[in-house]
Amino acid sequence: MADKTVEQLFTQIRKLGQDGLHHKALPLVIEVLKKNPKDLDALKCKIVCLLKLDKCKEAYHTMTTDKELSKLPMWHERAYCLYRQNKLEEAITELNNAEPSPKVDELLAQIYYKLENYEEAASIYKTLVKNTMDSYTNERETNLAAALASSSAFKAKPVKWVGVRESTYELCFNSACYSLSTGDIDAAQQKLEKSSELCKKEFEDDEAETRSELAPINVMKGLCLQKSGNNKEALELYSTVLKEKAGDSQTLAVAANNIICINKDQNMFDSKKKLKIATTDTVRTKLAASQTNSIDFNSCLLSFYTNQLEQVKKKSLQLKEAGSPLAPLLLATLLVREKKFEDALKALQEGNSPEEVVQLSIAELMKKTGSYCDSADALKKVLSISKRPGAISLMASLTLLGAGPEAAADYLDAAMEELRSSGKYTNEEITGWALQCAKFCLAHDMPEKAAQNLENLLARDSSNIKALALLIRSYSLFDAPRAHEVALRLPDIDIPADIDLEQLEIGVGVTSGRGLRKVIQPEEEKINEANRRFETKEKKRKKKKGKLPKELVEGGPDPERWIPRQERSYYRRKKRNRNEAIGKGSQGLSSVNKAAEAALDMSDKPKKVVEEESKPTKATPTPPPPQPKQQSSKPKPKGKKKGKGKW
Repeated sequence: MADKTVEQLFTQIRKLGQDGLHHKALPLVIEVLKKNPKDLDALKCKIVCLLKLDKCKEAYHTMTTDKELSKLPMWHERAYCLYRQNKLEEAITELNNAEPSPKVDELLAQIYYKLENYEEAASIYKTLVKNTMDSYTNERETNLAAALASSSAFKAKPVKWVGVRESTYELCFNSACYSLSTGDIDAAQQKLEKSSELCKKEFEDDEAETRSELAPINVMKGLCLQKSGNNKEALELYSTVLKEKAGDSQTLAVAANNIICINKDQNMFDSKKKLKIATTDTVRTKLAASQTNSIDFNSCLLSFYTNQLEQVKKKSLQLKEAGSPLAPLLLATLLVREKKFEDALKALQEGNSPEEVVQLSIAELMKKTGSYCDSADALKKVLSISKRPGAISLMASLTLLGAGPEAAADYLDAAMEELRSSGKYTNEEITGWALQCAKFCLAHDMPEKAAQNLENLLARDSSNIKALALLIRSYSLFDAPRAHEVALRLPDIDIPADIDLEQLEIGVGVTSGRGLRKVIQPEEEKINEANRRFETKEKKRKKKKGKLPKELVEGGPDPERWIPRQERSYYRRKKRNRNEAIGKGSQGLSSVNKAAEAALDMSDKPKKVVEEESKPTKATPTPPPPQPKQQSSKPKPKGKKKGKGKW
């Protein structure tokens, strides 16, 4: 009777397992184990139910503590439990003891992918895709594409893309990620549009599942727009994904982090809210190391923008311990803010970071501290720009400041040789740069080197007239006979018959002070012009009547013109000054004035008296003019200023 009950329980367990109702099957399995604790079939059913219900920790505990199960070769199941608990090294050890099989290889590839060993994971997936044919082929190809795209995006290593089919939306999505990592934004956008259409077709009956699967696609579309400079449209896509809360936690974290990048030093409150979404513990375990480093770096920048400098220092030290290549840049930024350029340079050099932004910062700080040659050497390490003409010009300028024109010219020669051998530039571009190098040598008093470079250029292109003219100019500065010889190589000019050379020479102008061009005329024209000027009569100017003084009285000059104006009979004070003279001055002033007038008036005196008074008398010494009083050195006491009246 008991065995029959167990059989009935197993029947129900099998039926529930086929329907995917493992949460209902687990109590029945436990009931069987109560009847027979050593039943291996029931123990295996329990492990399956626990794994299906995502209770990996309990399943692993059961497999390791139960004596019967511990004897069974359940390497794959134990490794899977360890993998789900993020104990990846222990999971690899378990799989090394297992017999080789496709499912073991697939789990091993997943573990390598989680460890960010993308090359090893891609190698295993290639073998599986090549040697197995079953219903999981699309999943294996999807994982292979994901491994290749992640290796290109996160490891920055050139990876050869395998011709993976793009028959599903997941394959199209991974292919778009690879294209974006190589910088082909247009191809990535086209593949993302195709992936979006395939996803909508596959889940057209399930709207919630469609939104969930479209979330990472929309985030990648936003990233393409952000990289192409359309931040506004990218922000709308990110905000829509976060508002709908569609997709998994990794997708939401990436969208939140990208919004922080768009905000920069604006909208700090919104950035802090988004940072909380991207920094939860559950999310960090699912993201790649480069993604977590990027989020932590943005968190430090956000603290820097809000002037939380102690927090920035603390976070940057944590990033340095975690091995982030951008951590030294944060420490250097703090030191630069305090104008400690040498300490900032030392911090960057000790970090040994391969990031290009760090190398560019080192070059900038070396330039600030006056180490121009070292700055040029640091720029040479940035391989993405070191072979560009603009960077070559910058490094030549730094070499000129640090080591002089000869070293700069040698560097330009070596750089020109590299550009010529690269095959990326046309002959016209290389010829133009060679002429600029020759002009540089002439500008810095190195005509011999300029002549040598121009001779090499003419050896490759003998028809270049500009190079020939510069060569003549170069030789004229140190070897005049050679300049004459080279000048003979100038081609003859075919002059049309209708052009008068003498007239052209006459038309050569001389610029005057105002910038007007005066034409030099022949002798006959000059003579005629002079005669014409001589014959012309000058116009007579009309004489204007002179103006009389305003104070002139009709009938003659004013008889009181020698008397001060204030003492004249017709003088009238202004209204505001009429009363000022009352009560002032010495008494009897008018009588004194009358006596003086009588003494000076000669009209009534006889002629004898006038003649006697007009005879010269003995000179009497005139008193010296009165000296101005010396001002006392003591300053006058200042009076108190009256305060303004207040209402």
